[in-house]
Amino acid sequence: MRTAVTSLAIALALQLSPAFAGEAHDHRAPGVARAFGDGEAGYLPPALVQQEHLRVVAMKLQDFKEAQAKKMKDALALLEAIVNSEEFKDRVVNFKNRRGQRAFASNLGLSNEEIYRKFMEGREELQPQTPGEMNFFLKLYEKNNSTVIGYTSPSVNLIHVNNKYFRAYTLNEVAANLCHEWLHKLGFDHASAAEHDSVPYGIGYVVKELVRKELSRQGLR
Repeated sequence: MRTAVTSLAIALALQLSPAFAGEAHDHRAPGVARAFGDGEAGYLPPALVQQEHLRVVAMKLQDFKEAQAKKMKDALALLEAIVNSEEFKDRVVNFKNRRGQRAFASNLGLSNEEIYRKFMEGREELQPQTPGEMNFFLKLYEKNNSTVIGYTSPSVNLIHVNNKYFRAYTLNEVAANLCHEWLHKLGFDHASAAEHDSVPYGIGYVVKELVRKELSRQGLR
């Protein structure tokens, strides 16, 4: 049975190469998502872009103990709250790449607005019949000699999460990595680990910053 992750009361409570099947991906490199600001040439008012509500659904949590499952569900709830915020829409629509353009790298030929709409539509390539949902099939594993935070494959729904990092990560870091991996389920890729203005990395950084900001606002960090 699917378990819907509802938005918790926050006060209580993203390397895939073109041939990435079965490969592990190192997401260690830090990054900050840049964006055009209101009043800056090139800025697009987010109100001009239609917004739908996107649910975050924990389809499967495999090999998570009770405390680990709670931490993951808290991260998923924060992710749902953030991706449905106006600030998230603004940051994605006005994302600025390393060349100062309002565009993502490895964008499948889509504009920022089209990427945002595709994101909020939530039709994973393997599950197009569940619009409006970010569906997560997660398996926890542990590999202490690895630098890989998590990995997935285009042929399966499952996302593997390395407990070496998961146990040390803050909720905003967990949410960002989940978002990064889920964007691969929408068909987005990145040329290398250095392409930090690609869709998975760029939106992952937006999530990381906005969840951290919300946790700080609520006095939870």
